[in-house]
Amino acid sequence: MKKIKDSILVIGEAITEYYYFNSLKDDFRQLTIKPTFPKHSTGLDYLEQEIDKAIDAGYSLIICVIDMDNKKEGKEKHEYEKFKNRMNGVHEIKKSDYQYEIRFIENERCTEIFFLFYFAYTTRCFQNQPELLQALNKKCVYEKTEEFFKKHSLHQYFEKTGGDLKKALYNAAKSMKEKEETGRDYTYSQMAELFEALGIKAE
Repeated sequence: MKKIKDSILVIGEAITEYYYFNSLKDDFRQLTIKPTFPKHSTGLDYLEQEIDKAIDAGYSLIICVIDMDNKKEGKEKHEYEKFKNRMNGVHEIKKSDYQYEIRFIENERCTEIFFLFYFAYTTRCFQNQPELLQALNKKCVYEKTEEFFKKHSLHQYFEKTGGDLKKALYNAAKSMKEKEETGRDYTYSQMAELFEALGIKAE
């Protein structure tokens, strides 16, 4: 089977991912990556719409970056798992010789855990997103607002304030290893897997 074309689209549930992945473009010009900007509703309906657009546009790898803080129980958990099982993996386009792949990259509680990993490793169980943001603010000034994202190029900002992407990737990979070994269902990030898909491996 042939891939449609060697290109990657990253779909985030919120504007955080859009601004973060855009900030990587200056340092990693070799990456073919196009983050999407959520304009209206977010959630699974938004993700499915963007996935359909990406398939139509011919992307070979479609990566969905997922915040897990609202998908851990009840109806939201059931609907997400059903959606992921339906979408995840390699798919063939009917009546053609082409295929594409969809991957889900999860962060618990949210993408900010990966930002915290730029500075330090933790296994602390954050009860909510504000607790995580508070911990990140002990490492650097951070606001989860579009105004802040426009003012600061996030990746470069984290490194200028003492963070390091290699450390973040190492910590993210460590969190997933511990999750697998212990069954821990909190404070983890699959972002090292995303970067590996982009050709950047955790050391």
